[in-house]
Amino acid sequence: MKDLHVVLIGAGIGGLTAAIALQRAGFKVSVHEQAEELGEVGAGLTLAKNANKAMRSLGLTAKLSKIGFRPESSGRKDLMTGVIHLLSSAPGDVRQDKGETDPDPDARFWMHHRADIHALLAETVRANDPDAIHLGHCFQSFTQDANGVEVTFTNGDTVTGDLAIGCDGNRSAVRQSLFGEDKVDFLGYVAWRGLVPVDALPDGTIDTDTSVFDGKYRSVVRYKIRGGKTINFAAYAQKSDWVDEGWSVPAKKDELVEEFADTCEEVQQMIKHIPAETCFRWGMFGREPMATWTVGRVSLLGDAAHPMLPFLGQGAGMSMEDGVVLARCLDAANSIEEGLHRYEAARVERTTLVTIGARYNGLHMHGTIEKALEERAKEFDPIKINDYDPSTVPV
Repeated sequence: MKDLHVVLIGAGIGGLTAAIALQRAGFKVSVHEQAEELGEVGAGLTLAKNANKAMRSLGLTAKLSKIGFRPESSGRKDLMTGVIHLLSSAPGDVRQDKGETDPDPDARFWMHHRADIHALLAETVRANDPDAIHLGHCFQSFTQDANGVEVTFTNGDTVTGDLAIGCDGNRSAVRQSLFGEDKVDFLGYVAWRGLVPVDALPDGTIDTDTSVFDGKYRSVVRYKIRGGKTINFAAYAQKSDWVDEGWSVPAKKDELVEEFADTCEEVQQMIKHIPAETCFRWGMFGREPMATWTVGRVSLLGDAAHPMLPFLGQGAGMSMEDGVVLARCLDAANSIEEGLHRYEAARVERTTLVTIGARYNGLHMHGTIEKALEERAKEFDPIKINDYDPSTVPV
């Protein structure tokens, strides 16, 4: 099995994490990305404990610590008044909130700029193999038989490998090739994001490293990144509108100002100081969790397999876990079929639970709980989510 060639379609955070994990396990990897240049959108990213364990298993902790920010204080606030309802000195540490001891404090939450993590992952893949990443390769189709998989790209190129993994995001073309056109549901949220320089804000505006502002039908999340010099700002509103899906739809600040005009002073100041060129708007779409991701020698990873809302900060973390577990499953297996079966068995139930938990947490934040969703999320346990270690979980 060590001579396998794994074709990864998509060079986002999930695809690059998988590439590193597979390289470390001794497999040949080629990553094929449709963009002509490698880069990521300018948004913040939370790495919870489980994601940090994935990165630790890949030997990236020290490098990540140099480009991230570890928060030391967090506030749960009222969106309208700014009053703090809950103050924590260990953001994201669910055990401490319950008065328990953290068994792995070194894996505590970090906040990053998404582009910084993406650049580090790409640099690591290329350090292992300078020719591993192929840009300008937009997936078109694949064929497979008992001997392997041939992937064709819109530029006319083809690549042959032993198996292929679709890491091509929420609107995955690989997923559609495997399972046909799927139903995309607008999940009722519109979001805005922006980056705010801390030194542009009036003194005293920011009193905690991270804060979540809860309100009826609306919420705001903000946290420091890049050494605490920048605020990643994200605002959410429940809407009935159908809007463009994606993270790079430029937004007019006037729209954001109007939507949150009656909120607390801290939120108003952040909105006021968002540079217009960093303000984006997007709609949130999802699909019902899938029972299987695999057909023969082709499977899925990250948002291609399990797109989820951002209300747990686990989207990137789940894709990182996928990559680490996939490599372990293939390494432990005697055949490709066995490896992909192990991968699904280890990942489908967990990612389904986290997907439902993210939807539930979004409704909880906005005070609009649905009983049906509450029932589906009853087995969700934040401690189990954070305690999960993809490098040691049974595969």
